[in-house]
Amino acid sequence: MTSLSSSISSQGFHFTVSTTVSIPDTLDISHHKLHVVYDLDPHVYADLYELAQRPGYSSILWGTSDLEKPVSAVPSNNSVLLLTANTSRVVVPANITLEVPLHARYGRPVASHATDAFYRVSLQKPLGFLTTDVDHLTGVQEPLVSYASLAGWPSNISTIIPDNTSTDRLEISIPVGILDDLAWVDIGTAVVMLTMFVYLAHASLRTAQRLSRKMSTKTE
Repeated sequence: MTSLSSSISSQGFHFTVSTTVSIPDTLDISHHKLHVVYDLDPHVYADLYELAQRPGYSSILWGTSDLEKPVSAVPSNNSVLLLTANTSRVVVPANITLEVPLHARYGRPVASHATDAFYRVSLQKPLGFLTTDVDHLTGVQEPLVSYASLAGWPSNISTIIPDNTSTDRLEISIPVGILDDLAWVDIGTAVVMLTMFVYLAHASLRTAQRLSRKMSTKTE
C-alpha cells in the first residue's frame, strides 16, 4: 500500500520539509503521477526560483510570492504549493523523498513582557495523492475539494495517499523582535548610517585631494 510520512527541520528563518512516499511493487507508477500539496501559513513562503533548481520535481504556487514583505503586509489567507514528482525512472518498490525549502517572513514584534521572542506556527501536514493518465474528472476526494478550483490543478482521477506521520501538524518557531528593543534598533541604524556617511565623505575628499596633487604635478 502506498503511504507517506513528513518531517521538518529548521534553522532560524529557514526550514526544510521532507516528505517520503513509499510505493509498493503492486502499483504501476508508469500510469500515475505523484503529487504532494503544501498548505502554507502566511508566516511561511516558498521561493519558486529556489524550487526550480531542485531536481526531482516541478512546482506550482498559488498565493503570495513576494519574498520581501513581512507577515503584516501579506494577505491572511494561506498560499498553496503543489509539487509533481518526476517518476519516469522510478522502479517499484521505491521510496521517493521530496525536500522543500521554506522560509519564514519577519513577524510582528512581541510585547516587552513576553517570555521569549519566538512566534510558534503549526503547519498543516503535506497531502499526497496520485493521478492517473485518464484525462477526465470523475470526482474529487474530500481533502482535495478546496483546491480543485485552482487554475492549473490536476483535473484527472485522484487517490489520496495515507499519511503515516506520527504528529498531526508540523511545528516551527520563528524569531521575532521585542517592542522595547525598537528604539535601540532605530538609534543603532541612525548611528551606522551617519558613520557610513562620514566615512564616504572623508574617502571622497581624500580621493579628490590625491587627484588634485597628480594634476598639479603633471602641469609643472
